[in-house]
Amino acid sequence: MTDRPRPTPELLARLREGKRALHAQQRELTLPEKIRQLLELQKIDYAMRIARGETLESWQRPWDIEP
Repeated sequence: MTDRPRPTPELLARLREGKRALHAQQRELTLPEKIRQLLELQKIDYAMRIARGETLESWQRPWDIEP
């Protein structure tokens, strides 16, 4: 394992501000848009798990619905 430099306080401040801004944008989304994002994230997660060779239960598969 190699030693990595610690993040600078400026970098951490920028990351925190970016996270705050993202959360502010997400709060403004409509419910259908939030559901659309959730479904898209489920599909991405499913594809990654299948690529790793995981066997998934039926309840772990993405929902087959349209928002």
